[in-house]
Amino acid sequence: MTKKIKINEKGYDLSHLDVFYHTFIQNETKTSNQKTYRCLIEFSHHCFTKSPNIHKGETLNDYDTMLHYKTEKETRIFDYDRYELSKKLPEILKNMDKQKCFFTSADDKFLTISIQRLDGTFIDYEIYFSLKRSKKCDVHIFINSAYAKDVNYKHKERKQIRRKPISFFVLLKNTLENKKIKRPK
Repeated sequence: MTKKIKINEKGYDLSHLDVFYHTFIQNETKTSNQKTYRCLIEFSHHCFTKSPNIHKGETLNDYDTMLHYKTEKETRIFDYDRYELSKKLPEILKNMDKQKCFFTSADDKFLTISIQRLDGTFIDYEIYFSLKRSKKCDVHIFINSAYAKDVNYKHKERKQIRRKPISFFVLLKNTLENKKIKRPK
């Protein structure tokens, strides 16, 4: 990740989104020994950018070009709120094993936590991630996106889906052992 970017003539530090390693320890139980998982955690630029809201009819042209963040594959909009929230990501991810994880409809995984904003209010922060085995460590965790849940967003065709949680350690173990992760029913 680039250390600093310039948006609208102001510099923004992205060093908090640098790739890092973290070890998760699963405590010993009556049926299994303690397990250690060394993970590489990497972030997408979707943690601090957004796409135009197509449900509201938005396009990139609706945003000042000074807010455009370009990569080789796409152009997105720098989002001040996502950027501020992204500063909390490294600490949140170091504690992923203490959170409930869920599946999305596209088989990515996600977790939602309640966090306090700078103004003192609380919001639900959704973090979407994928996992794969790694040659550099045990599991590579890629943060696909992270943003505050929009309580006003309701897609006409989408029904509210009841999801059951899945243990983060089940996700790690099955990824490391190359086993299919069964979606909880």
